[in-house]
Amino acid sequence: MATATPISVEEFSLLEKEAKNLMTNGEVEKAETLYTNFIERTQETTSDRKFLALATNNRGHLRYLTVDFYGAIQDYTAAIELDPSLAVSYYNRGQIHYRMGRFKLAIDDLERALEVDPNFTDAQDNLRQARKDFAT
Repeated sequence: MATATPISVEEFSLLEKEAKNLMTNGEVEKAETLYTNFIERTQETTSDRKFLALATNNRGHLRYLTVDFYGAIQDYTAAIELDPSLAVSYYNRGQIHYRMGRFKLAIDDLERALEVDPNFTDAQDNLRQARKDFAT
């Protein structure tokens, strides 16, 4: 078994910067591959689940952008399993459920995002809308 090694802030910042540059240039699939390679390389060897969760969340966002909602939901769920304190993953998954008309699931995720981060204003706003739509 490989020895657990921490991921440095610098290493993760470089990954995010490179992925953002690829996205800016319209190369979303390459950015997704970059995150996938990072996830595969680090999932068995890292002791730092936070960066692995962030990378998985970010890959989920790229999948969302390419309308791979099921792949995005899988990534957001995996990110939550890696780091249950990552409010943005609950929020992102809730947004997809909302777009798919799954209002109850959206509400559950948005409520959980707010349990983790009560000051998450986008989650507050979207929860209000999801509740309104669920009631009609």
